[in-house]
Amino acid sequence: MSAIKPVELERLANAERVLESFVNQFNHNATELRYQLLEAASACLGGFELASFQKAFGVKPLVQTAELHESALKLVAEIRQIAIHPAFVLSILSREQLDESNQRTTGAYHTDSRLATKLAQLASGGLKMGAKIIDPACGAGVLLVACALQARDVNKVDLKRWLAESVYAADLSVLALRGALLALASLTDSVESLQSMRAKWVVQDSLMAPQAYWLKLAPKGFDVVVGNPPWEKVKITRHEYLKEKGQERHYGQGVLFDDLDLKGFKEKKAGLTTYSKKLKDSFDSLFSNETDMYVAFTALFERICKPGGLLVALVPAGLIRSQGTEHIRRHLFRVSKRVQISVIDNKARFFGIDTRFKFLAVCCEKSSARGEKHALISLLHEKGTEQGLETTGSVQIPHDTLALVRPDLSLPEVRTEQEWKVFQRMATTGTAWTAPEWGWQAKFCREVDMTREKPKFKTTEGKNDLPVIEGRMVQQHRLGAKGYVNGEGRRAQWELFPVGGSMISPQFYIDPKDVPPTSRLRISELRGGFCDITGQTNERTMMAALIPAGLVCGNKVPTVIFDADPSEERLLAWAAIMNSLPFDWMLRRIVTTTVNYFLLVSLPMPKIAKGSAAWKSIVDAARELRELDTSGPTLENSQRVAQLRAIIDVEIAAAYSLSFDDLLTITNDFPLMDRGQPALPNEKRSTVTSDLVLTRAMKRLVAESVVAESRPWHERARLAFGLGARAYIPSEFSTASVSPEPEPIHAH
Repeated sequence: MSAIKPVELERLANAERVLESFVNQFNHNATELRYQLLEAASACLGGFELASFQKAFGVKPLVQTAELHESALKLVAEIRQIAIHPAFVLSILSREQLDESNQRTTGAYHTDSRLATKLAQLASGGLKMGAKIIDPACGAGVLLVACALQARDVNKVDLKRWLAESVYAADLSVLALRGALLALASLTDSVESLQSMRAKWVVQDSLMAPQAYWLKLAPKGFDVVVGNPPWEKVKITRHEYLKEKGQERHYGQGVLFDDLDLKGFKEKKAGLTTYSKKLKDSFDSLFSNETDMYVAFTALFERICKPGGLLVALVPAGLIRSQGTEHIRRHLFRVSKRVQISVIDNKARFFGIDTRFKFLAVCCEKSSARGEKHALISLLHEKGTEQGLETTGSVQIPHDTLALVRPDLSLPEVRTEQEWKVFQRMATTGTAWTAPEWGWQAKFCREVDMTREKPKFKTTEGKNDLPVIEGRMVQQHRLGAKGYVNGEGRRAQWELFPVGGSMISPQFYIDPKDVPPTSRLRISELRGGFCDITGQTNERTMMAALIPAGLVCGNKVPTVIFDADPSEERLLAWAAIMNSLPFDWMLRRIVTTTVNYFLLVSLPMPKIAKGSAAWKSIVDAARELRELDTSGPTLENSQRVAQLRAIIDVEIAAAYSLSFDDLLTITNDFPLMDRGQPALPNEKRSTVTSDLVLTRAMKRLVAESVVAESRPWHERARLAFGLGARAYIPSEFSTASVSPEPEPIHAH
């Protein structure tokens, strides 16, 4: 996959060329020349005297003033052509140039001006004269620029005084602070104001600064703390270390160190371990095994924000989802009287990362007194536009209600009040996995670690060797949906097997004696397995199948057994529930990229008594689906699979006490489903799966008098099948060959 290029870097291409052209004329320090030209451009925009600025901040000119001024005018002319405020442009152009490896290890994903403007709007109430505003990890100052523009243009403050008195900043990098200074300088003609402001800035690791330091700067705390902290964990892998050393790497590639590399890796890892321990000693929120930088910074932001002040930050969506962020999440909700959280994805290319990545714009107004009522949480969904952000969903979630349905206070990503009602209904009508009367006490296991055990893997099968099951081989109700061809890691080639044509064609084998002792008994019995690598924007999120004895699952396919009821029926019912649309929809509200045990068991199971009619219906359907998985890739078989899966989906919906409208809400939330199937005339995409499910739901969930009314689902399904559409077929398998049958399926 090619690297994602942030939109703003594309917009600044011409300005960047002017900078490079100027720097290339000389044999002097390229970085220093770059900053001097940017400072000259800032002088042109702000109206201050460049010589006075250089003297005030100890800049020694490398070229003649006239020549610098002439090039600055060219740069300013280009800057004025960009549909971004000039101060933002200067901040972007003055960012330190980091390669991909350094960007990842430092977590330095620079803030897009659209996001900076959003955060400044959230902070607007605190951007007043006399207030104290700080960004403790300011980088090139884009958030401070946004706050300054908001304070000047919306709050109508005297910007010279406000900059001099109100703006505080810190960063590890001297160059970053230089960039922040020149960007803010473009908003004023007063070098004196800039000097007063800069005197309150410091080069430091803010996470290591003692509380006494912050109290000295702001004895009562800061009125506004704003930031986009580093998003990486305090750790390094061998893969990342070799990339830092300049090696071309791809995911899954083997690691081979020479002695020098190994020594360097161990030294760096030891240093990070020491730093991680210091952070954990300083911040109670970091109780999990891995240290997330953004969690530490969020804790710092809250610590230095005064009662009644505003904490405004851009952080990964893990803050509202992850088990490891529960402590900081609870603390923020407890100390805030107002919380607003916007969920945003990267489709608008704010950052040079996967467009599916989600992050948050968070605003917490701290309580000014103890014992205040818990805040109502405003949860927004927003998408990027050319100029900013557009709200696409909004829900008000009471703290006490959230605590009932999500005891860890993780926020389900519901976008409408209707979705919130559906989630609440499923959460309150379902049952915990641990409830003994329903029989779902699960025991999970990762059978072999595909990194640690890889030296024991074989690419050719020996006499007693067992196949290793990888995540991509597991699909819904299917084991062996893909077969290995060649290559390794992400470059491996896999063959797609059509529905009904599954077979075990693995990349690796392992001797049973090399399986860890804790897993040896497990691989001799039937169990459930699921692919734990997923995403809430995937076509489907949960992929589960039954794993027979004689196969070993890699760590990306955790397995599950039920000691209290080890029957095949229990496992078949589990697979039916896991792969159902209702459970999948609920999972999509809380998952990021991995389905771990804690996340999975945090969702309620439907109350279906073993032996009941509903139990028999889903078990019989799941059993037949398992048989059809290897019965041949015929159209008849794929049609039968669709009917069986629709039976399961509707039975599970009924078990969660969902109405027809609830199920309609759920089916509408899988926009990629059926994208490989032919659409109905004058429609952009197929909805054959949801039409089939809703056809059955009309009979199961709706009163007879309502069913008699004209509803389109049955007719839509009938027309879709007539066009050759097949329900429940993942798009990547839509072209996998099947043997045709003469009669189309009927949607009843």
